[in-house]
Amino acid sequence: MREAAQAGTARHDGRRAMTRAGRFGSVTETALTLALGMAAIYAALLPYSLSADRLPAPDLVYCLVAAWTIRRPSAAPLWAILLLGLAGDVLTSRPPGLGALGLLLGAEALRANAGFLRSGPFVAEWLAVAAVFAAMLVAMSVALHVAFLDGPGAGPLLGHAVVTALAYPFVAALLNWGVGMRAPRRPAGDDRLGRIK
Repeated sequence: MREAAQAGTARHDGRRAMTRAGRFGSVTETALTLALGMAAIYAALLPYSLSADRLPAPDLVYCLVAAWTIRRPSAAPLWAILLLGLAGDVLTSRPPGLGALGLLLGAEALRANAGFLRSGPFVAEWLAVAAVFAAMLVAMSVALHVAFLDGPGAGPLLGHAVVTALAYPFVAALLNWGVGMRAPRRPAGDDRLGRIK
């Protein structure tokens, strides 16, 4: 009886330790999300000789949030995404709240399909991320026109969508190999989680 009780206590303590470790890991990953997101925002403020004259700069914050949301949804909570979006709006002189709302809705669209995207080939993930970003740009452009505010034309929007889509594989690779942010392993018999890419 005593041995059974001790075994039960040990299992309970083990589960408690794993829960604490999981919470700590999630908090650490969220903090890393915010740190990398702020770095991406400040990177967008740097003068780019090429992008200033020919190509728009990619939206690295969106790429980061998209890759992180697909691979670690718990590490990209709504409040963190909203905070990054608002910081981006303020620091890049966008209409306050518009970019944050677009980033939040785009991330939630990807989060809703994260299991499917993780389980499929990277090309499907890449296309989904690009399509969601294009939809975000169109929606924000329509919102600006409805509010009688000046917005970028079709050409700049298309260029912004293209360079952001081209930048996504590099951001995903950085998270995958540089930071070790891989998708969780799929348990045996569970088709809802994707495989590590």
